[in-house]
Amino acid sequence: MKSIRMIGTAMVALGLAMGASAQSGDPISESAAVYGTYQSDVTDVKGKPFSSAKDIDHALNSLGGHNPDQLSKGWISYSALIASQDPEYRAAVRDIESFYGSDALLTGLKNDVRYARQLSGGDNAVSLSLAATEADSQRLSATAAYVKEQAYSLQGSGWAKAKIGNSGAKATRLNSIQTVGTPARGQLISAFSAADIDSVLAGAGRTGAPSLWDNVSGAADAVRFPAAVTSGLGLSKKKRVKFGKEPVADQIATLAAYRILGQTAASSSQVNSAMAERETRGCLNMANLNLQQCVAAANQQYEVPFCIGEHALADVGQCIGGVYQ
Repeated sequence: MKSIRMIGTAMVALGLAMGASAQSGDPISESAAVYGTYQSDVTDVKGKPFSSAKDIDHALNSLGGHNPDQLSKGWISYSALIASQDPEYRAAVRDIESFYGSDALLTGLKNDVRYARQLSGGDNAVSLSLAATEADSQRLSATAAYVKEQAYSLQGSGWAKAKIGNSGAKATRLNSIQTVGTPARGQLISAFSAADIDSVLAGAGRTGAPSLWDNVSGAADAVRFPAAVTSGLGLSKKKRVKFGKEPVADQIATLAAYRILGQTAASSSQVNSAMAERETRGCLNMANLNLQQCVAAANQQYEVPFCIGEHALADVGQCIGGVYQ
């Protein structure tokens, strides 16, 4: 297992777990690694300007090739991991388990998706996850602007003005990639199973903290997280669930409770059911369709970065950012 290394002085020692750590075969952690893989693809693209048509194609297939069902489950799973760090919520889940037994608690989680968020600290736990989502959404918006700007700056490059040839075939290939989806990177699966992951997640969910993914790159030989996830605290107000999005918040709280109980593998069918969230999945699916149409209509290489920025980045940020206010 690869260790998680923090850049600079913010290194978290392996083995100093804060609360429950991921178990082997934990579907929440494995799904969150899919979302982490997408975010590490974002880091790769924002860190280097396009210098060839091959660079553009790689960005298109990596950022635009994620399956909407897998990515939406990955985002809600990552949100649940953040939510599971709230001390009050953790204590409430553990108290009920101790008093009534785990079977009674698991039955409540299975039969009523609203049950978990009604526990003490439930709203605060979800608020942690929404703070992390806000940072991620803002990061995607900024990266989208950077990528779309290249659609204009590259017009002076000879290679970028070249005709694509068969843009319809390019869109068809993209659809095939999206149907299968991009698997989670092994490094991120290991990272989410490491003993120190909870302390990293606790910092990522603090109000005003930067995105956890700012320095996570698929090109690195190990997973690195931001040097100071606590910087900038207090710059943003506490996030609230947007009206009409309560079912999403309920699912985040439910998944967080399974995580706290350490019952994710044993209750995998219920966990997978709580991961399945229609609105975000539908939004991401529409983003994929719009990306395909945009690519199919492109005539020259420099036009494709606009498609990537608008639909594989900005739209995704809006899809996950539509839950909070």
